[in-house]
Amino acid sequence: MDRGPRQEFEPPAGLLRIEDCLDSRGGVVLPPGVTLISLIERNVANVGDSVAYRYLDHTGPGDGRAVELTWTQLGRQLRAIGARVQRVADRGDRVAILAPQGLDYVAGFFAAIKAGAIAVPLFAPELPGHAERLDTALNDAAPSAVLTTTAAAGAVEAFLARLPAGRRPHVIVLDEIPESAESDFAPTDIDVDDVSHLQYTSGSTRPPVGVEITHRAVGTNLIQMILSIDLLNRNTHGVSWLPLYHDMGLSMIGFPAAYGGHSTLLSPTAFVRRPQRWIQALSAGSKVGRVITAAPNFAYEWAAQRGLPAPGEDIDLANVVMIIGSEPVSVDAMASFTAAFAPYGLAPTAFKPSYGIAEATLLVATIAPDAAPSAV
Repeated sequence: MDRGPRQEFEPPAGLLRIEDCLDSRGGVVLPPGVTLISLIERNVANVGDSVAYRYLDHTGPGDGRAVELTWTQLGRQLRAIGARVQRVADRGDRVAILAPQGLDYVAGFFAAIKAGAIAVPLFAPELPGHAERLDTALNDAAPSAVLTTTAAAGAVEAFLARLPAGRRPHVIVLDEIPESAESDFAPTDIDVDDVSHLQYTSGSTRPPVGVEITHRAVGTNLIQMILSIDLLNRNTHGVSWLPLYHDMGLSMIGFPAAYGGHSTLLSPTAFVRRPQRWIQALSAGSKVGRVITAAPNFAYEWAAQRGLPAPGEDIDLANVVMIIGSEPVSVDAMASFTAAFAPYGLAPTAFKPSYGIAEATLLVATIAPDAAPSAV
C-alpha cells in the first residue's frame, strides 16, 4: 500500500522507533518485549517531564480547566494503583474500570494492566440508557475488582449491590489512593502475547461480546495506524472526546504510549453541549503541530451545525487530521463539516474515512495520508 510521504523525524533516544517495528517487506513486527507497559516505561525514563495526557474539565468553575499528567506522574500513579489492585486481584484476573471520563480513567486502565490483570474498560452506571449493556459486560467479565472515582463510587456500589454477595468485585476508588502506595507495588513480567484488555463490542447487531486484545495486537494496530495516517512525529497531538470504553476512544490514549506524544481529552457531554469546545481544542493543537482526532458522522454534522467559531475568533485547523468511522461513513457529513470549516484552514485531505472492528483490535482500512475522500 502506498502510504504517501513521510515526515522526517527522529524520536528522542530510548523511545520506540517505528523503523524497528517493520520487517523487510514493510510489515509490522513488534520487537521482543514490547508491550503497552514497556512503552509507557520507556516514556517515563526518557521524556518523563513531558505532558502525557491532558483533560479539559468543563464541569466546574473555569470552563475547560486543563488538568495534566506528565509521564513521570503517570508512572507513579500506575504503581500506586497497581499496588492496590494486586491486593485483591491475581495475575490474569479481570479488573473493570467504571469511572467517568478523565485522567483517573486513563491511569486506572493502564494500572490494571501493569499489575498483571486484564483491564475491562467500561463506564460508570449513571450513563443513561446503558444499564443493560453494563450488566451484560460485568456478568460476562466477572471482574475481581472495579476501579472508580469518588464522584461515581455511590452509583457503582449501588449497581454492584444487585449481584450475589459472592460475586461482587472489590471496589477501588482511584482518587483516594495515596502516592505513597507505589512502594507496595510488585513488578510483574508481562509478555507480548498476554491479554492486555477485554474490548466489548458495541452490541448494535448482537449482545456485547468481550474481545481479548493482546499486547501484540494492540501494539501492532497502533503502529499500523501511525503509519497509515502518517503520524510519525512525536509532536503530533491527539484530541478526543470519545468515550474511553469505546475502542476508537481507547486508541486515542494508546497513541501517546506508543510514541511518547500526548493527547488532550474532553468528556462526551462537554462536546455534545458545546461542540465548539472540540473545535477550540483542535485549533490549539493545530497552532503548534499536527493534530489527530476521530469521531463518527454525527459529531462532524453536529459541529458543523453548532460548533462554528464566534465572529473574530482565532481558529486554525490547517494541521488537523480527522478519522471518520464507527458507522457507515456519510459523504454528506464530511461535506458539511468541510464547507463549514474550510475558511479556518481545514485541508481537503483532512478527512480519513476508516473502517474498523473490535475483533481486529480497531483499524482495518483507511485512505492514504495525502488522499482526499472520494465516493464510488
